[in-house]
Amino acid sequence: DCPDDPGPVENQGCPEAEVVVIEAGGLEILDKIYFNVDSAKLQKRSYAVLDSMAQVLNEHAEIPTIRVEGHTDRTGPAEYNMRLSQRRAESVVRYLIEHGGIVEERLSAEGFGETRPLVPNAKTKADLAQNRRVELHIAP
Repeated sequence: DCPDDPGPVENQGCPEAEVVVIEAGGLEILDKIYFNVDSAKLQKRSYAVLDSMAQVLNEHAEIPTIRVEGHTDRTGPAEYNMRLSQRRAESVVRYLIEHGGIVEERLSAEGFGETRPLVPNAKTKADLAQNRRVELHIAP
C-alpha cells in the first residue's frame, strides 16, 4: 500500500506510525494512555503505546533515567487527584518494567495531580481530557 515508504506486512506494507518521539528533555507521547475511570488500571487499548515507549527506551540506553509523570484534571478533590496521578504514574512504570523489560532503576514515578494543567481553567470535556495525561521526562 505504501511503495515509497515500505513497512511491515502486518501494516499492509506501510510504515508504522510513531507514537513516541525523543525530544529535548523527554519523550513526547503522540497518543494517549487510557485508564479506567477513577482508577489507575491501564486500559488494554494503551498497551500498544506503552509497548512503543518500552521499545524506544530499550533502543536508547543512553537515556539513563526517565521520570514518568501523572497528571489529572481538576475534577474532584485536589488531594485525591494527587494520589490518583501518582498511582497512574506507578502503573505505567510497572507496565514498562514487567512487560517492556525496562530496568527498574531507569524509571521513577511522580504524580502532579491537577497542579500542572495544559489547559488552565478547563471547562469542556476536551480541555479536561487534555489535562489528564502521562508524560515522560529525562531525569537529570
